[in-house]
Amino acid sequence: MRLIPVLPAASRRRGLHLLFAVVLSGSLLLSGCGIPDNTEVVKVGPGPSPGFASGDDGAPPRHERESTTDTAEFVQYYLEAAAGDPDGALERVRRFLAPAVAATFKAPSDIRVVHLADTPLVNPGSDKVTLKVKTLGVLGNNGSLDSEADTGIQTYELTVSTLSGREGLYITKAPPVLLLSDSAFTTYFERRTIYFWNRDHSALVPDVRYLSADMPSEQEPQQIIKWLIDGPSRWLADAVERLPQGTALLGNVPAVDNDKLQINLSAQAVQPADDPTALDWLRRQLMWSLKRNLSRVLELKIGNDEPNDYDGNDYLTSNPSYRLAESPERFLIYNSQIRRMSRTPAATEPIPVIRPDANHKVKAAALAQSSTNRRYAALVTTEGNRQVLRVGGAAMGQQTDLRRVALPGGSTGQPVWAITSDDPQTGANGLIVVGGKLYGFSADGAPVRPVTWTGPSGRISAVAVAPDGQRVALVVGDKLYVAVITADGDGPRLGAPEPVQVPALRSVSAVDWATETSVLVAGTRADRDRVAIIDTTIDGTDSTEPQPDIGVETVTYLAAYPVSPVSGKSTADVVQYMANGASFDVLSGPVRIGVGDLAEPMTNPPAGVVPTAPFFLR
Repeated sequence: MRLIPVLPAASRRRGLHLLFAVVLSGSLLLSGCGIPDNTEVVKVGPGPSPGFASGDDGAPPRHERESTTDTAEFVQYYLEAAAGDPDGALERVRRFLAPAVAATFKAPSDIRVVHLADTPLVNPGSDKVTLKVKTLGVLGNNGSLDSEADTGIQTYELTVSTLSGREGLYITKAPPVLLLSDSAFTTYFERRTIYFWNRDHSALVPDVRYLSADMPSEQEPQQIIKWLIDGPSRWLADAVERLPQGTALLGNVPAVDNDKLQINLSAQAVQPADDPTALDWLRRQLMWSLKRNLSRVLELKIGNDEPNDYDGNDYLTSNPSYRLAESPERFLIYNSQIRRMSRTPAATEPIPVIRPDANHKVKAAALAQSSTNRRYAALVTTEGNRQVLRVGGAAMGQQTDLRRVALPGGSTGQPVWAITSDDPQTGANGLIVVGGKLYGFSADGAPVRPVTWTGPSGRISAVAVAPDGQRVALVVGDKLYVAVITADGDGPRLGAPEPVQVPALRSVSAVDWATETSVLVAGTRADRDRVAIIDTTIDGTDSTEPQPDIGVETVTYLAAYPVSPVSGKSTADVVQYMANGASFDVLSGPVRIGVGDLAEPMTNPPAGVVPTAPFFLR
């Protein structure tokens, strides 16, 4: 969980922390860069391998029109042609077309990344080829993949034939679009993460972009800085702050020399001018966005000022994902009480925040911590024939009375904290699904408020908050979406949601974040009536199947503890879920969580009572 102070209503509009109507006052405990003074900086090992490096000898070879005379393979190579520098995509596609067709072929410059729903249909004796695809998104010149509304399976037809007097195959009829298969996309592009500050500069928010694999490595910093100057991806725009107007890159970024990367930006890049806090925000944003290109030192020159050198790892604390624990504290509900799980950190410690006499009649719970010394609890408890929410916060090692919050009628999901502050007056905010709708709550016990959904109609069945607290993943009408939370005069609302295609699944039932750029989702497979857990990027272009078959019971709840981008891990390694009333650990395969997994042994466990709703201190 990250720390975001909530300012009085007179302050300018922020991100998620202002979405709740309750006005909370309090001093800001953050420094100008949004980082507590006593935050520890640890040494960082190498991160996960990105595969081949852009522009190096490991970049995959290109397939040209002449590379094959097999029709099916030719179509595969055609669906690779748009990959690479976007400015040359149209010309590369034209090289597969018959000369007369190429001369008149026109298509929008955006590249449509598609997943083949079936093997391209090549009929013997016919020159027609049928493609059935799902569009995952549209790749723009800014390296961002923007999603589109789910239109289901789309059909494109090509004609592939030979030409008299010419060698090889040609496309003699092609749809007027630039198509790129998702397998080619992940082969010929490298996923990179750039960062933008949230509205109060307390946390950097990740923004996924794609670099062409054949871009020389020394050109990468220049491209990334241009992306930062151009602004965030479409779906993040309402929640993050652009670089100041007039920011420009002065000259080219030279290759790293003497372990130093040199960047020269216009004077407008720091506003107010000569403000050391604004300069510090800028260099932290640059250092995270260029992390894989930094050798040791960043030299940053603003306008005519003398350059500043930055080294060390102090910038890492600007990203909340960096602060994720290597091994989380784990909890579950047993016999209507929150219990710690064995063989996890702090297994013998008391339950945070909650007094023992309040730990009863619990159906679900969430525990969170600020960046330093406060913890927060949200409990869904039964009260007669209805459920209520009980919330509170306390300093580490202390407990407090919980405040009762009435909930609307309807089935209640798992609460989740989004905003946590070190300041008791600032408090914390969270989200909960009730009756298929999303509501916001706060640690001060104020009434819940509906969070407006602007996407397609459907019941919201799950919500998960990213480590930055600004982005959320939701399951709505059995489909997966990502969105940001914003605020306006009418109260909280979600920004325009981006649908995320998960081709391996026919329907989605549960979700949680695995990394700062990927999620774990559970649902029914597209190819058979079996349930699977899929690890997918938040744009749906790359996925794996950590649990390809876990039976036929619907996963009603999924909890994953995200891994830090500096951990060296590529996905969450602590994952739990519920199906048919039972809880499971995901190891090499599902392992049922039982009474023996409780930290405090049970000598006479009540018959028929099983652990449920496992969760983490986040």
